[in-house]
Amino acid sequence: MQFYYVYKALAHPGINNFVTPYTLQERLMHIAEAKRRTQTEIPWLCDNMTNDLKGKLGAAPNGEYIIDPDGTIVRKRFWSNPQTLRADLEQLVGPVENPTRVEDLPIRFEVPIRDVASGVVPRLELPGNMIVLQVAPETESEHPHYVKLRAEATRGLMTAGTGKLYLGIYLDPLYQVHWNNRAGNVRVEIAAAEGVSLSTSELTGPVVKEDADVDPRQFLINISRGKIAEPLQVTVHYIACDDDQTFCTPVSQRFTVQFQRDRTGGSRPGVFMPGLFARVREMDANGDGDLTIDELPRGEATMYVGHMDFNDDGKIDAEEIDRFYAMFNNGRGFDSPYDDGQRPAK
Repeated sequence: MQFYYVYKALAHPGINNFVTPYTLQERLMHIAEAKRRTQTEIPWLCDNMTNDLKGKLGAAPNGEYIIDPDGTIVRKRFWSNPQTLRADLEQLVGPVENPTRVEDLPIRFEVPIRDVASGVVPRLELPGNMIVLQVAPETESEHPHYVKLRAEATRGLMTAGTGKLYLGIYLDPLYQVHWNNRAGNVRVEIAAAEGVSLSTSELTGPVVKEDADVDPRQFLINISRGKIAEPLQVTVHYIACDDDQTFCTPVSQRFTVQFQRDRTGGSRPGVFMPGLFARVREMDANGDGDLTIDELPRGEATMYVGHMDFNDDGKIDAEEIDRFYAMFNNGRGFDSPYDDGQRPAK
């Protein structure tokens, strides 16, 4: 029996500091980093940039498939779960005497600690139910795409031609670069077709007191395009410096934003993750700030331990909860469970 991980389009760009890659090489960089962090020996299969494999497998965000020696899919699950996988395998090939538990695997979700400021730029309050748009980077660039552009539109902009456009500029953590705020702010220029009205065509990032940081730069503008379908041309100007302080260089890169839904664009962590982990604080039955296996919901303990128990001691302490939240958009993807800013007293 052979197991494989399949790399597909990211369902939630930003989780664990992985942002949407633009090239197959960047996807392979993601796989290499995931293997390094988890120390897994399970091989990976990488989907192509047109996501053909994802489409063939049903586009499930966390799908699971069991294929027999003849190549027939004998089990298909929309959401992968260790318990159901174990049950399926026992039904197909029989039980084993000493089954491996997820808790026994040497898998740890380590996120590199960077000595660069984060969480210093407030996030925008965005309209709900925004539609992710297709973004294509300019293929010829002197530099790697240290930044990734995410574009989203309100439904009114897509249906009636009038609404708001969100532009989020995210540093790609795998390139280990940061903004040089002393050298100038991030600037964005937007070129639109004739007849398209923009509330502004030039945007400037916020003034940040820190000399350097890794927070995304976010913008929200009004657009009236009517029935005009021509794309926008977005040019981002920034100063990129690597964390090892070996280079600092000005970069200008252009992106094409289509007024078409990106069905593989996923959702921002701030949209998805609150619903999944909002109950973390409520699980602390004795109020000591830490979570033990006994306090975690039956059937879900593996998910929480696997994501939050960084020191592998079988419990989740308050500092580990904070560190877990810091995985999402450098700690600002959604609010800390300690919403009053105070941890329980020990």
